[in-house]
Amino acid sequence: MITGRVEHTYLEMRELSGFKTGPLSASVPRKLEKLRSADYKAPGGKLVRVRLKEQQGEIRSVQITGDFFLIPEESLGKLEKMLEDVPLREAELRLLVDRFFRGTGAQGLGVSSDDFVKAILAAKEV
Repeated sequence: MITGRVEHTYLEMRELSGFKTGPLSASVPRKLEKLRSADYKAPGGKLVRVRLKEQQGEIRSVQITGDFFLIPEESLGKLEKMLEDVPLREAELRLLVDRFFRGTGAQGLGVSSDDFVKAILAAKEV
């Protein structure tokens, strides 16, 4: 009889077995990865929630949620992907997020590109 169940992702299993993954795998152990989060309220009252993994000052992965709308809807996933491996510094983040909105034509309802940058930077400070 099975009374409990433990599930691990492929990357977790590789990490648990001593293997390293990612672009810096030869020189940086995965355990230096830090989980960060922040809840940011935009001036219009909309919530932007950021959860990210940071390693040596760079974003490894990010998830952005909240009660805002981004049109087209699939834009949010594209933004999250673009933020991977980006330095967690204001100048770089602002440049990338502004380019994303201009380049994709995405529109935030209740949030601006500046709100996303502020939310990400708030996660850095947690």
